[in-house]
Amino acid sequence: MNKLTTLSTTTLLLAVAISASDAQACGEVMYRMGGALRYHAFITRHPANILLYAGSATEQAIGSDRQDFHHSLEKAGHKVTVVETPDALAKALAAQPYDVIIAYAGDLPAINAQIARVNHEPSLIPVFQHGNDEAARKQYPLALNEDANINQFLKTIEQTMKTRGT
Repeated sequence: MNKLTTLSTTTLLLAVAISASDAQACGEVMYRMGGALRYHAFITRHPANILLYAGSATEQAIGSDRQDFHHSLEKAGHKVTVVETPDALAKALAAQPYDVIIAYAGDLPAINAQIARVNHEPSLIPVFQHGNDEAARKQYPLALNEDANINQFLKTIEQTMKTRGT
């Protein structure tokens, strides 16, 4: 009976080992899904004081989407101020330091003139249209395309703030 019990146990262990070869750990299933499970909210580890310049180029490009963009930045934990004119930009920059300025490339001349007068220089994230020359993009390493989604903006802001050490 000892040989029979040993043979039965061996057969049972062999059957379990063969059937377990296709088993997956619960974490492996999510890994194989390619990260299909996404977080719907991004909360920043490095909150930024952001100045969103909504000049004439911005209005032509995005119009009413600006409000959604503004709210998305705030939901992520950033403090956002929106200005629409060069005078409002000058007043905002004089009133407090900003970490990041986001603006369309068409508004860069007005912004660069104001940034030159500021003691605490903010990082500039210009938004370019498709087809603009590469030389301008090389001048602004943080530049994004106009079709960039909010996650790309948040990632760029997060990396900028991490690099600045704030």
